[in-house]
Amino acid sequence: MRGSPRRVFAFVGATMIGTLAVLAALELVSWAAWSFAQWLRPDPLRPEMSPAYVSAEWVPDLFREQSLRLASPYTYFPFRITGVTPWHGKYFNNDEHPTGVWRRTVNPEVGQCRTQPTNVWVFGGSTVYGTGVPDWATLPSYLSRNLNGDDRTCVVVTNFGDESYISTQELILLIEQLKRGGNPDIVIFYDGFNDAHIGMAALDPRSAHYGLETIEARAEGSFRGRLDFIRLLYTVRITDAARQLFRRRGHSLNAEEWRTKAAAVVDNYEANQNIARALSQAYHFRFYGFWQPMLFYGRKPLVSFEQQITQLDASRKARFDARPVVATYQEAERRAPTASFVYLANIFDSISEPIYVDEAHLGPHGNELAANAIAKYIEDHPTGNGFHHSELP
Repeated sequence: MRGSPRRVFAFVGATMIGTLAVLAALELVSWAAWSFAQWLRPDPLRPEMSPAYVSAEWVPDLFREQSLRLASPYTYFPFRITGVTPWHGKYFNNDEHPTGVWRRTVNPEVGQCRTQPTNVWVFGGSTVYGTGVPDWATLPSYLSRNLNGDDRTCVVVTNFGDESYISTQELILLIEQLKRGGNPDIVIFYDGFNDAHIGMAALDPRSAHYGLETIEARAEGSFRGRLDFIRLLYTVRITDAARQLFRRRGHSLNAEEWRTKAAAVVDNYEANQNIARALSQAYHFRFYGFWQPMLFYGRKPLVSFEQQITQLDASRKARFDARPVVATYQEAERRAPTASFVYLANIFDSISEPIYVDEAHLGPHGNELAANAIAKYIEDHPTGNGFHHSELP
């Protein structure tokens, strides 16, 4: 009898060790299978394959560096949840400043300016940060090039973009920078896609942000929050991929409910714009808000690569379901003639060449065209865009 508890503990210990060994072996096999599948059948629609890069030789190296950067440890930022962290490489450089860390923008040397520099702050999500393009090809870098076309001017553009921001986080970041004593001459918000994507999926668009469920579960100390790392296991990835092949994604909302939800998303977006505009009066800067283009909306003639992405997502077997986002873009376009933002979702309607690398991100030329449109609007509206304006042609 004395040896009985020892045998029980030994059995339990051996069982646990054996189970862990089996799970570890299963994970190793899953990792090998996943890696082999990626090598055997690489996704032909992954962003680096887009013809928008015009066969640029630097693309493979850029995406390798981007993968390394995105794999860096997560850093929490108060109120904003996420933020840009230091990184220095060949294509991506997130520089440290007294007020924070921001993606490098190609600007003129301030010491060489003949006049007092005009400070332009650009806020947005990954399309402003510049996911998929080098420092020199981000929208803020092209905007700096546009605004510095005259030798008599000197414009310094700061890229306040973050890869997961929606307009609410941008507004919070703007407030933080103003509290730190920042003195912009022009503030630009360029967004819409992220607001639409996460806003349509949230119970309340006013409190939506990426990663909400994960962060909420961890903050509350729930069982789900303690085990959310399981989603990263290759065994789970393979299981999810297999399930995805055999199901079609539906949506619980009908068309009328979608329109109501889309109206709430755009209401929240416009409220953030109006608060930023009120701040512009108090802090004496010009404010411009722009609703960005995306692949699934507008009348752009699509090249084969772009067409295949729309067909894949239309099947609703891909990770991205375009229907809710399209509903939000429809609502934004409906309001555009009298809205408090400048509607840019149609700026590629006459562009037949490849522009997109995925559903929303642009290649270098696409960023250049978007920057051209923004620069032209600023030039034509030197006092900022007010609460009523005509839609940009």
